[in-house]
Amino acid sequence: MRSQSRAITSTLKWGWESLRGGSAGLFTALMIANVIGYVYQMLMARMMTPEDYGVLITLTSISYVLTVLMRSFQMWIIEAVGKRRDATNVRMVFLAATRTLVPLGLLAFALHWVFSGEGADFLQMRSSTPLIMLGLYTLSSFLVPIPRGVLMGMKRLSFAGFILVLEPVVRLASAILLVMWGFSVNGAILSFALGNLVAFMVALIPIWFLLNRNRAEEQAEGVEGTSRLRALDRYALTVLAINSCLMLISSIDQVAVKHYFSEQVAGNYAVAFLLGRVIVMITLSLGWVVFTRSATMTPDDPRRIRLLTRSLVIIGVISTVLTTGYILFPSQAVHLMGGAEYSSAKAYVGMVGIEMTLFALVYIQAYFLISLRKTQVIWPLCVAAVLEVILIAEYHDTVTEVLLGLIAVMGGLLVTVSALSWWLIYAKSSAARVAARATARATGDMADIKREGMA
Repeated sequence: MRSQSRAITSTLKWGWESLRGGSAGLFTALMIANVIGYVYQMLMARMMTPEDYGVLITLTSISYVLTVLMRSFQMWIIEAVGKRRDATNVRMVFLAATRTLVPLGLLAFALHWVFSGEGADFLQMRSSTPLIMLGLYTLSSFLVPIPRGVLMGMKRLSFAGFILVLEPVVRLASAILLVMWGFSVNGAILSFALGNLVAFMVALIPIWFLLNRNRAEEQAEGVEGTSRLRALDRYALTVLAINSCLMLISSIDQVAVKHYFSEQVAGNYAVAFLLGRVIVMITLSLGWVVFTRSATMTPDDPRRIRLLTRSLVIIGVISTVLTTGYILFPSQAVHLMGGAEYSSAKAYVGMVGIEMTLFALVYIQAYFLISLRKTQVIWPLCVAAVLEVILIAEYHDTVTEVLLGLIAVMGGLLVTVSALSWWLIYAKSSAARVAARATARATGDMADIKREGMA
C-alpha cells in the first residue's frame, strides 16, 4: 500500500505544474466534496437495508448525470460572465440562465411526478415516492449552477469552492437526521434537494447587490447595456449532448442491474458500483480542471499537449492502482465501503474497476477536445451509448455478462476516442507549423525588401 501511495503522490506532483493556479483551489474543493459524498454513502449503506440502499444508489446514479449536465450549463454562464464582469452583464447572464433553467427544472419535476408509477415498475420498486423525491432533487439541481457559474465567471473561486463543499455537508447532515427519524430512502434522496437549496441561497449572497442594481444607477455610472443573451448556443447544446452520453455509459450498469435482477443482487451491486464511482469522481474533478486550463490557453500553446498527456498519466495511475486493489483485495474494499452485509459485491468490484478505468481515460480526452471546441467526439460517444443499451437488452443473464459487454464497448470507445484526439491534435499542430513557416517567409521577404531599399 505504501508503494501505491508513493506512486500516486509522485505522479500528482509531476503533473501539478500543468494544473496549478486558480483551478487548483477548485480541484481541491471538488475533491473535498467527493470525500464528503463518500462518507455520506458509507453511512447510508450502514443505516439502511441492502434493498433500500440499492434503490438509493440506483436513483442517485442519475444524480451523477445531473451533475455533469449542470456543468454544461455552468460552462456557458462562466464564459458569458467572464467576457464582461460589470453589473449589467452579470444580471443579464443571471436572468438569461434563470429563464432557461427554471422552466426546464419545473418540467423535469413534472415528468418525475407523472411517470413515477411507470418508473417504479421498471425499477421493481415497491413505492413511487422516491422518484417524486428525485424530482425535487432534479428541480433544485437546475438552480445551483446559476449563482455558482456567476461566481466562477467573476473569478470568485474561493467562494465558489465554499459552495461546492457546503452542498454535500448539508446533504450529509440532513440525511443522517432524516434516516434516523424513519424516512429511509425518501429522506436520503430528499437530503440531496436540501443541500442544493441551501447552496443556492448562500451562493446568492455575494452577488445579490449586483442583481438589485437599477438601470438608473448603471446609466449614472456610464455602464452600457448589453443585448439580449441566448442562454444556450449550438456549442453549449453539443456539450450538453456529449455530457449526456458520457454519464449514460458510466451509469447504465446500475440501472440495468436494478431492472433485471433481484433487490438483494442490486443492493450488493450498489456497493461495487459505488467503489467504481471513486474513480469516476476523481475523473470528474480532473476533467473540469483540464477543461478550465486548456480553454484559457492560446490555440498554439504547446503546453496543451503536455496537459493532456500528464492528465492521462495521472488518472491512469490512480485508476490502475485502485482497480488493482479491488482485484487483489475485493473483500476488504467491500467491507470498508458497505460492511459485511454486502459480501456478495466482491464478485463484481474488480470488473467495475476495469470498466471505470477505461471510462476515465475516455472522459479526460473528451473534455480536452471540448475545450478545443472539437465536438466530433460526440459521434463515437453516441454509438457507444446505443451499443451498451443493445448489449444489455440482449445479454443480461448474469451481472458478469452485463459487465463484460460494457467493458468491451468501453475498450473500443477508448481506442476510437484516442485515435480521434491525436489525429485532431496532429492536424492542429500541422496547421500551426504551416502558419509559422508562412509568417517566417513573409518576415524574411520583408527583411530582403528593406535590405534592397537600404542598398
